[in-house]
Amino acid sequence: MARLQGIVLWAWYRPAHLPSGVVVSIPAELLTACPGGFPMTLGDVLTATGVPPQQFQGVSLFGCEWQSASVFAPFVNHPLPVVPAGGRAEILIAVGEQQVMMPMMPVVSMHQPGTTVFGTETAAMLAEANSFTGQAVYPGLLSDDVNQSFADDAEFEDNGAPLTEDMMYLRIEAAWKGARQIERQTTGLRQKLGSMQAVLGKLDRDLSPDERLAADREDRDDWADVRRWLRDLQAKCHREIKAFDIGMTSGAGGRRHLEDVFLTKIEPRAAGVQLEGYRAEFEQFRKDMVSLQRAMGTALQAASLNGTQRAQRILGKIAGKIREMRARNREPLGGTNIDRTVRKKS
Repeated sequence: MARLQGIVLWAWYRPAHLPSGVVVSIPAELLTACPGGFPMTLGDVLTATGVPPQQFQGVSLFGCEWQSASVFAPFVNHPLPVVPAGGRAEILIAVGEQQVMMPMMPVVSMHQPGTTVFGTETAAMLAEANSFTGQAVYPGLLSDDVNQSFADDAEFEDNGAPLTEDMMYLRIEAAWKGARQIERQTTGLRQKLGSMQAVLGKLDRDLSPDERLAADREDRDDWADVRRWLRDLQAKCHREIKAFDIGMTSGAGGRRHLEDVFLTKIEPRAAGVQLEGYRAEFEQFRKDMVSLQRAMGTALQAASLNGTQRAQRILGKIAGKIREMRARNREPLGGTNIDRTVRKKS
């Protein structure tokens, strides 16, 4: 690392369970040398792995719940905490797809030919989920449109200078057009949330007979925990869909009133209009739309990472045990492998 010479981490770029990100593993020697916490920060890790700040979209520290970049941003330059009991010495970083990640300092890659994480069954399940939603299970977490709307907030900041009447009209028009653009983007997010809600409902199921037979007590407990996550994330998706359907974008949210004001007073530049009051209304509506968009994007991100990832990890683990069980149940007999479950007892 540039700031901390001599510290080496292991990096795995685009693994099967995080195809648009990087997994950073902390070696056992560093864990032993730093029992009370680590000297490096997440910012150091991002720099060392070559993740551009503008493409950093989410992080999961040591197996904990995913946090979006906007939530974790204040803590990027804080020293990393100690690995909690039962946690994994791994940092999962979700990255946008536009930039190519290249390590800037000695970060040893774990990505070797033939390396897999959960086996081909998990990849097949991911493909099935992809076909069910019509999109990647692990998209860029937040779409480019969502990220763009975050950056555009500075455009509407007031520097305190007095505004002329023409400038007030322009500000109101900009706020209304910005809100309309966000509304179109949230319409797409609403469709994605509906698809993700269906995926989570499909994953929330009992284990099949083969899975129950191969799974041990720990696997069954893990799956019960995953199902609780799936149900909770389904409820979050439903709340955001409902907020879109009957909230700011509906008549109850004041949209129709503002549209009528814009068409009858702002656009034709009607005389005697209380511009300052209308400007405040339109600005507040735009800010509310941004908040709605962020909430919908966060719910979609959490459902993708904390829902499908957890489920596929456990199902992939159980699928591997099913293969092992079937291999044990087959043995050579007279030159032919016959499943002992179909033989007659002698």
